[in-house]
Amino acid sequence: MILQSLVYLTTWLLTSLYINHHGPSTTIAPIFTKYHNRIYSLFSLLLCLFILFISFQSSYQDGLNSDGLDLDRLARNTFHLSKFYEYTDILSVTALHTHHAIDLHFAFHHLTTPWLTFIRVLPDESCEGWRWFAAANTAHHALMYAYFGGVAGPRYTERLRRVLRWTGEGQLLLGMVVDVGVVWGRVVGKGEGVEGVWRFLVSGGLLGVYWGLNRRELGRRDRERKTVKDESKEGKEE
Repeated sequence: MILQSLVYLTTWLLTSLYINHHGPSTTIAPIFTKYHNRIYSLFSLLLCLFILFISFQSSYQDGLNSDGLDLDRLARNTFHLSKFYEYTDILSVTALHTHHAIDLHFAFHHLTTPWLTFIRVLPDESCEGWRWFAAANTAHHALMYAYFGGVAGPRYTERLRRVLRWTGEGQLLLGMVVDVGVVWGRVVGKGEGVEGVWRFLVSGGLLGVYWGLNRRELGRRDRERKTVKDESKEGKEE
């Protein structure tokens, strides 16, 4: 995990240096970003449906089907690996603009989400309740990447943007509530110590940081839109 983070940071740095020297990509990067967003939107939707499927099918016991295939583990591994694919977001946005286009929330959560799933989702002893956040997260990503991929079209883009504010915050809050619930159940109900809940504390803490950074970024964008709107209004009055 440490090695992959170092490789990712090195690749991002080299991409930033190249773009700063040669300028943003106007050919390959826009096309790649468009279809990357659309493909990941579809993938997120399918993964969300798969997670819901294994959650609500009463014929599955402990995630196993009649052939002994561990569908829950398959879903957990797929969800974890999908977070590495999100690294391409940073690289494509960097290639389109510059590294200045990457805000703190965007960079931090893309870098640390694989660590969150590695600690919280992959281990059998800490995957309790993982499907709640994963289903909400993949549903949010299905909408978000469709938005950035231009699937909604001009007519529905603004509506979808407003929906994404709610789904983005909602999935993070849901994840934190689940982690708090698991910690409470293990500490109060089962009498476990820190060694039994530390993974959930790390997960809930990271989700809390994501939520705070997301609120910070949304506030900044709202102020920018208000400034543009006020300037446009003043221009018309003149």
